[in-house]
Amino acid sequence: MGKRNVIMSEFYCTQCGSKGLPIWRRAGNEREAGHLKKLYCLKCRKETNHAECKEYTHYQFEDFKIEFEYGNFTEEGLRKQKYGELRSDINDGRAEKVKTLGDGWSPWSW
Repeated sequence: MGKRNVIMSEFYCTQCGSKGLPIWRRAGNEREAGHLKKLYCLKCRKETNHAECKEYTHYQFEDFKIEFEYGNFTEEGLRKQKYGELRSDINDGRAEKVKTLGDGWSPWSW
């Protein structure tokens, strides 16, 4: 039996910004980067939406960080507006940061 290509996705909680447990998906079965998935957050201690980030894609950790800091997620963990629209608002000066991950923030800081 041959080796199967797998791709690792990282997940970040839309409520607290903490890094969740990674998920490995078979090539061809992966989801779009930026996809929201309900997972248990170890910091919040409840099931929340997590944003899926992948290296070498259009949605990586830095993109999640921008969405998180500009408050683009509702209390239910859904996006208030599409990421491209948020970036446009930021570039045009129509959006301001509402929270931060903090200077000492670590993706594993529970």
